[in-house]
Amino acid sequence: MKNDMYIKVIDESWGENGFLGKLRDGVFDRNLFNELYASILKLHYKEGEIIPRNVIGILWFIPTFMYRQKEYLNDTDKNAFDEMREHIEDAIAGILGYP
Repeated sequence: MKNDMYIKVIDESWGENGFLGKLRDGVFDRNLFNELYASILKLHYKEGEIIPRNVIGILWFIPTFMYRQKEYLNDTDKNAFDEMREHIEDAIAGILGYP
């Protein structure tokens, strides 16, 4: 299943060498961001298909986490970062939906 490959990339982004792990340390890595964003965009679930709990767990907090980490980034354009976070948020909403 292709989704498994994308889920693995997203999950690993939370590790210390992943985009979100590095963001936790105040480091913005554009290449790792692109890898995470591309993986989120490639995730696909059919209408009515149940999304596994572990997938929801690794996705739902990403936009909030990025928002909170923004203040620790010194060498990053904050407006551009906000725009990237919004792209991530929209991609995740396309998977999980809006309330």
